[in-house]
Amino acid sequence: MNNTFKATLFGTILAVNNISFAAAQQVPSVPSVRVASIRHSGYFSRATLPVLSKDTIKLDQKQRKSISLANEWKNKSAPTCLGENGYVQFIHGASLPSIVCAPLYACDIALQPGEVIRQILLGDASRWKVSPGTSGTGDNTVAHLVVKPSDVGLSTNLVIYTDRRSYNIRLVSTKEQWMPLVSFAYPDDTQAQWDSYRAHQQPLKAEATSFAARSSADELNFNYRIKGDSPKWKPVRVYSDSAKTYIQFPANVKNDQIPALVILDSGHQMQLVNYRMLGNRYVVDLVIDRAALIRGVGRQQERVEISREGN
Repeated sequence: MNNTFKATLFGTILAVNNISFAAAQQVPSVPSVRVASIRHSGYFSRATLPVLSKDTIKLDQKQRKSISLANEWKNKSAPTCLGENGYVQFIHGASLPSIVCAPLYACDIALQPGEVIRQILLGDASRWKVSPGTSGTGDNTVAHLVVKPSDVGLSTNLVIYTDRRSYNIRLVSTKEQWMPLVSFAYPDDTQAQWDSYRAHQQPLKAEATSFAARSSADELNFNYRIKGDSPKWKPVRVYSDSAKTYIQFPANVKNDQIPALVILDSGHQMQLVNYRMLGNRYVVDLVIDRAALIRGVGRQQERVEISREGN
């Protein structure tokens, strides 16, 4: 290779390099950009989630105490049980219920029969979906909430307002673990039922006390005749004081076996009378002269008549 050819080749290479360098200088520099990871799950893109500001609020002593109390309730261990038809049952108000869900599965939250949902609030409405549903009819209609997460590793809360109470529920999502059916037990309602029962028993106790007092003060009249059929519920005795009549049934007679009571006038016409069950006795609000106890109709009817002797 002679010197002339070498010089020509070197000049060509240098020219090309200079052109490439000049072109590179004309291209504006592009800063390094970190692209956020975007995962599509059918419901959302992480790029749409809000960016939270740095938490710079310092809580005072009173606020820290309140948070501590709230955490105590949230972390409180309350018993759960397996209810009917596979429902995991939480005690309403005992602690913060935690429901575990999974993508592609539906968690069913059933409320109390007859309860009506007014409003629901989701802490993370972008990645959790809640749909309403019902089962049953009439007074036994049950409101349901079907909960579905769009991803795993999520945690939020669900607030439900109804015509009877409010619910605050924690929701978490895992890849495969989930709770298909969830319901609640209501100790407040059970207590109300017991309160109603005790309130109903108070007049009966008062009447029993009053009867005992009258029995010791007044002479009871056992001069009653019982005649007619001999059913299982046939009274074992009838007696009265100065104001009421008492019809005592056998101790083993069930409530669904006892008869209806009517008063018989002088023409044996039937009339209604006020009476009530106290233990195994009818307490009638007058002194009976003639009466009939009747159960059934037609050929299957059972009838016993009561009459006061010495009228």
